Amino acid sequence: MKHFVYVIFLFTIIGCSGDDDGAPVNPPSNPSGLTGIWNLVNVTGGFAGINDDFNKGVIVWDFDDTKKRVEVTNNNAANSSTEDLFPTGIYTFSIITINGNKELIVNERNLGNFEITTNEFVVDEQFKDGFRYTFRR
Repeated sequence: MKHFVYVIFLFTIIGCSGDDDGAPVNPPSNPSGLTGIWNLVNVTGGFAGINDDFNKGVIVWDFDDTKKRVEVTNNNAANSSTEDLFPTGIYTFSIITINGNKELIVNERNLGNFEITTNEFVVDEQFKDGFRYTFRR
């Protein structure tokens, strides 16, 4: 009988695990690396070969990785012919991988290849005669 109790106890210990169905207790709050404020500082490319610089604070994107949204503040009203992406508003965003390349999707629009460093990210759609957008913190 004593062995039976030990076997039951052993199976109970083995059968209990500390995980909660694999769900992370504290999921990362910034998996894309984008969370926070970014300034659009340069747009180049396009069929006409533009090269426009913007001062910090003119076009600001504030990413919230938890809610997967970006709040755009676009104060570029002085030059409406300049390619500056989105008007002021709140948009959804995601990052997808296609053929090994990360691409940034904002408001269901694929902005192109996405690369990020600590203080800069670039979205490049020049492979299809589009634009290259450079953002800095």
